[in-house]
Amino acid sequence: MKRIIQTITTLVLLGVLGYMFREPLRGRSIPLLKNRLGQLSFVYAPCQKPITYTLGSFDRKFGLSQENFQSALKEAEAIWEKPVGKELFAYAPDGNLTINLVYDYRQQATEKLQGLGLVVKDDRASYEELKVKHSALEATYAQEKADYEMRVASFEKKKSSYEQEVAHWNTQGGAPQQEYAHLQEEKAALQAESAELQELTGRLNGYVSDINALVVALNRLVASLNLDVANYNEIGAARGREFNEGVYEENGGDRKIDIYEFNGRQQLVRLLAHELGHALGLEHVMDPKAIMYKLNQGANETLTNADLAELKAHCAIK
Repeated sequence: MKRIIQTITTLVLLGVLGYMFREPLRGRSIPLLKNRLGQLSFVYAPCQKPITYTLGSFDRKFGLSQENFQSALKEAEAIWEKPVGKELFAYAPDGNLTINLVYDYRQQATEKLQGLGLVVKDDRASYEELKVKHSALEATYAQEKADYEMRVASFEKKKSSYEQEVAHWNTQGGAPQQEYAHLQEEKAALQAESAELQELTGRLNGYVSDINALVVALNRLVASLNLDVANYNEIGAARGREFNEGVYEENGGDRKIDIYEFNGRQQLVRLLAHELGHALGLEHVMDPKAIMYKLNQGANETLTNADLAELKAHCAIK
């Protein structure tokens, strides 16, 4: 019989519905040139020509077709273009902005949270509710894990005794019929207990998965609400990775948008619009409902006054 593995493999699943956007990653700033009068001027005028974009890597694990993704992109473009009546973006196979759909632990986390029926709002009430759920689940996990470890220790002793009996009779050329029948009964009992332990392992893994998802949600709320509390600890996780729905990056002549995670079409459209805003050169604004707010927590798919003011100022639109 194969030895029962005592350690518990953790499933690290992370996520929350009110996510903090990462600041766009930009390489060296665009150089300034002097004109004939010795004055500084930019080498380009923003928003004078549409930014051309193309699709790069496209992971189909999201269950989304390229057609639906491009349709969401068109909606995201329109959020910026309609209010000013100006074409700011255009698809081109050789576009200078590459948009990638990347499936990894972030989308897995979102799917896990959706399966748990978690609704996370960016407020103190949501934090308090999640804290209660986390404490209760952690207590249940600790108790069942202790019981599991006791059962594993008992199982190991019985398995060792059985293996010693088998080894003894094998050196004797075989066991008598009565002993053989007894050993067969022991073997069947051990196999049944092994199956139960495997089932308990899966149950504990499920607790770990749920706890870690709650931990990330709680830590996000701690950060976004500026709460004076210590971060919650995950179980068995050492990720060292940031959690971002998406990010705009530019480095020299390379420009790209990576989309990692979304929980529905509305959030995808807002996420694309946010990163397209960074591609235009816009920064975050203070209005919590704005497309360019640092948290993707709104429900509107139109620009707020703060968004529009930032766009018009940057693009010199009257």
